[in-house]
Amino acid sequence: MRLSTILNFCILVFFTLLFVNDFFPHTTTAEILSKKIILLILIALAIVQITMDKGRYKKLSKKAYVGLTVYTVGLWIVLTLLGGESQIGLSFKSPIFYIIVLLLALDLLRVYRHSKKEQSNGVAK
Repeated sequence: MRLSTILNFCILVFFTLLFVNDFFPHTTTAEILSKKIILLILIALAIVQITMDKGRYKKLSKKAYVGLTVYTVGLWIVLTLLGGESQIGLSFKSPIFYIIVLLLALDLLRVYRHSKKEQSNGVAK
């Protein structure tokens, strides 16, 4: 397994831990790994990932982009349904939730249309 894949997985795990700590701040995990520590780890992992790429721009694949978007919104919904309450105000009652979900849906629609356009241009050539 490549090191960049392991780093991406670690970033996803710590991102998930950050979300869980925000929704459930009084758990054992939240006491051991505070939000500040998780943020520092995430920043360090991102810096390592960027330096490993040596300045090359790596575009996120469409499947990965859709997957990360669905994962983030899904995590948000699941943690809320489990009874968690976000410390920064992410909830179903907040209009911000619906604005973010709408914007993400529009962006996913844009990505889908762009993908279909690229496929039709590839077939026409």
